[in-house]
Amino acid sequence: MAAIDMLASEQIFYGCSPPAGFLTDYSAPVRRPTKLTSRGYSAPSLSILKPVQLSLKSAPRSCIRLSAEKKQKRVVFADDRGYALEQVKFMTEPSHVPPYWALKIVASPPLERKPPPITVDSWEVRFSQPASDYLEFRRRITENCVALENVIVKHNEGAVDGTVKVKNLDFEKEVFIRATSDGWRTQEDTYCAFVESGPLSKNGLSMYDTFGFRLQLPIHSRKLDFCVCFHCKDKEYWDNKNGENYTIEKSSVRKSPAISCARIKYGNSWSRSDVGHTPYW
Repeated sequence: MAAIDMLASEQIFYGCSPPAGFLTDYSAPVRRPTKLTSRGYSAPSLSILKPVQLSLKSAPRSCIRLSAEKKQKRVVFADDRGYALEQVKFMTEPSHVPPYWALKIVASPPLERKPPPITVDSWEVRFSQPASDYLEFRRRITENCVALENVIVKHNEGAVDGTVKVKNLDFEKEVFIRATSDGWRTQEDTYCAFVESGPLSKNGLSMYDTFGFRLQLPIHSRKLDFCVCFHCKDKEYWDNKNGENYTIEKSSVRKSPAISCARIKYGNSWSRSDVGHTPYW
């Protein structure tokens, strides 16, 4: 029984030991593991381990594979494999001329026609603003006692707004605009409203007074002529632009229609339905 325990311990020791080539000399005998037979464990056999010589059969290879051989490409047609051709085209044009059927498939996009220009009517003042020349404006007030100051055309309201300055000759005074739209065959007077007083003189009275007015633009006419009248102390003072009258005339202007901007869709959520409905210019 003791012999069996000794043989079992030797089996476990030699079975789990590292290779002999790394720990012992090549000339030293190596104990082989025992074998289990029907009668028990057989005695281990001793043999001499021969040294092993390592030799390289080929040169060391790199980890990067370099392929010196070029693969030959082959083109195989469907009829070579017995499949039916989808479409057959016979081209009679020379090789340097594009085929005629390709021009039908790849057609140029149609040119977009620009919309025609739009005619817009606009009222324009045919005289310079009187107050822009201050010296001439003040001279006319001093000598003629009345002068048109400024005029503004308001197209959205269809009216003309303006101001008039008069010399303060007396507290009781009237200022009105005489206008016509048919070449003075008919005329209409529009009274002005007091706006403010001017600077005071040495005796404490204002030197000038400002009046405002509004004239409606004619609907069935393209021209409006008017002048200014100042009535004070049973006397009238006129400002008619030295006999020429002030004129506001309607003119037709051709304008190109505004081009709508393209809608920009942010993000990547494009769908197939957006392709045909979104402008690309």
